Amino acid sequence: MTADAQLHPDLPFGHFTPKGIAAIVIALCQNLPPAVPGARALNKLLRAPLKNGPVRQFDVTIKGLKLRLRTSGNYCELRQLFEPQFYDVEEIDWLCDELADGGCFVDIGGNIGLYSLHVGHRTGPSTRVISIEPAPALAERMQFNARSNGIDIELATRALSDYAGIGTLNLAHRQSGENALDTGNSGIPVPVTTLQQLCDEYDIRSIRAMKIDIEGHEDRVLGCFFDQAPQSLWPKSVVIEHTHDETRIVHRLRHEFGYALVARTRRNLLLRFDDLEARRN
Repeated sequence: MTADAQLHPDLPFGHFTPKGIAAIVIALCQNLPPAVPGARALNKLLRAPLKNGPVRQFDVTIKGLKLRLRTSGNYCELRQLFEPQFYDVEEIDWLCDELADGGCFVDIGGNIGLYSLHVGHRTGPSTRVISIEPAPALAERMQFNARSNGIDIELATRALSDYAGIGTLNLAHRQSGENALDTGNSGIPVPVTTLQQLCDEYDIRSIRAMKIDIEGHEDRVLGCFFDQAPQSLWPKSVVIEHTHDETRIVHRLRHEFGYALVARTRRNLLLRFDDLEARRN
C-alpha cells in the first residue's frame, strides 16, 4: 500500500482530488450509461490500470456525498469509486423509500459506511442511522466520511453473533469486505454481542429498515434474534445477501417469520415484513 493510500484523517476532504489521467479514467468510468450493452465490461477495462497498480485513494463527490475511496483492497469502495451507477443502486433506492417517513436504519456489516452514508444523506435527520462495524480500519474510514458530510452515524465498533463476549475477527487482507468472525486464530480480538442486546444498549424500540452483510454469519445473528426478540422489534424491511445462505436464514425469514420477497438483485434480496397471522385472518 502506498503512503497516500493511508487514510490521513488530518488531511481535509479534497486533498486527494483526482488529477491528470486518474481524473479522466474515473470520470469516464463513472459516466458510462448503465443501459448501454457492455458498459460494465468496458468499465472494468478502463479502470484496470488504476485498480491493478499501487493502492491509491481519491476524494470524489458521488450523488452529493463527499467520499474518500481506495482503488483496491475493498470491493465496495472500488465499485463506489469506479461504478457508482451500478453499485447497489436498487437496494439503496429501496431502503431510502422505505425510510421516507423516518425511523431507525440498522446497517450490520457497515464496512466504510456506504449504505449508512447514502441513507443518512438522502433521508436526513428523520432517520436514525446505526452502523455495526468491528474492524478498526473500516470504522475509521466510515467516521471520516461521515464527518466530511456532516452525517450523524451511531457507530457500534463490535461484531454481532448469537453470543456475548470476545470473538476473533479474521482480517481478509485482499478484500476488507470479506472480514469474518470466528474463522480462525489469526485475527484480532473484538467485542461480540447479540442484536437484541445491541438494541437494548442503543435504546432501539423499532427498526424500520436493516441491511445485513456479514459473510455467512447472518444465520447466527438473525436466527438468535428472531427466536428471542419481540415481534415489535423485528425490522420492517431487510436487505440481505442471497449468495451465502439462502436455504437457511433466508428460508426462515420468508417461510417462518413472515417476510415477503419484494425484489431480487444480483447479490441481494429485498424483503418486507408481512405478518403471517394478519394474512391468515
